Amino acid sequence: MKKLYFSTFVQGLEKPVEAMLRKEGGVAVERVVPGAALYRSVREPAMPFVHQTFSVLFQMKPVAGVDDAVKRLLSSGGWLDRFPYEETQGKRFRIVTAMGDKLVAANMRYVDMLEKIICENTGMRTYRERPDVELWVLCRPEAAYFLWRLGKQSATRQEGQLRTDVCAVVSFLSACGSKNATVLGCTNVPLPAALKNGGARALTCVCPDRASAKLIEGKLRGVRVCEGSSGYTDLADGSQQAVVLHLPVKAEKTAGLESDLRNALFEARRILDADGRLIVIASLAHAESTLRKTQGVRMLARYDLTLSGQRSAIWVMTTKPTDVEEGLIEQ
Repeated sequence: MKKLYFSTFVQGLEKPVEAMLRKEGGVAVERVVPGAALYRSVREPAMPFVHQTFSVLFQMKPVAGVDDAVKRLLSSGGWLDRFPYEETQGKRFRIVTAMGDKLVAANMRYVDMLEKIICENTGMRTYRERPDVELWVLCRPEAAYFLWRLGKQSATRQEGQLRTDVCAVVSFLSACGSKNATVLGCTNVPLPAALKNGGARALTCVCPDRASAKLIEGKLRGVRVCEGSSGYTDLADGSQQAVVLHLPVKAEKTAGLESDLRNALFEARRILDADGRLIVIASLAHAESTLRKTQGVRMLARYDLTLSGQRSAIWVMTTKPTDVEEGLIEQ
């Protein structure tokens, strides 16, 4: 029997995430909305390309705020039938209230009443500090939801490090399975790890400094690590089927940064084969102008999103003769 699930991801990646969901066995997509997907699955999902996943206990029409959603739950007991009672005995829980992607406070009198109903009917008990289970009251423009959160909290990211779900989407967009792939300017583990998990046959990480190289070498096996400039590698012409370049969005924009990007793009074109894919992840301020002027590449898609609070994009490109003009396809 397929159960209903709700997953969140970075807004702007709706099309690739929907495509990835549809490739999952036993999954039927019901709805994809900005930054989230509602779908049914024959098994509890554990997909690396989404941020948070919930089991859906109840859906409501859109409401003005979390207090209205909690009051609706208090007046309707149908959601109790959807609790996984085999998992509730002795569990500690807390209720989380959110509007979109922001946690917000709710009227505690209503929350206390909801907690009491849950305790009386499920065998769980309230424990707000370190709960075993989080029950979310989530209000979004398309609907309000009562959700059981699955999995653990995500690990803390280092400054400038891409989220693992974004990296998984990048791996999918690169089409690196059973192919040679390279990460230029590699400074953190999640991006090459995603390409490796995506089935890259031979993965090369070109790191800008020794510290980054040592980090990658210590965390990933079966990966070739090189220390040096992204603009000058020892890789053979046309030897790679996927090249990924990530510019940390909070890096200072300088003439040197723009020059390094131009050199890296030139090198990427050199080492890519005719059908290879080039992926650039960067802030618009750092890369948009340079990419617009870059010759020898054809834009397949662009996904606008926000990374570390900065307007950014993921550009998906392939090589082309420099004398051919091609327009940008936005998806």
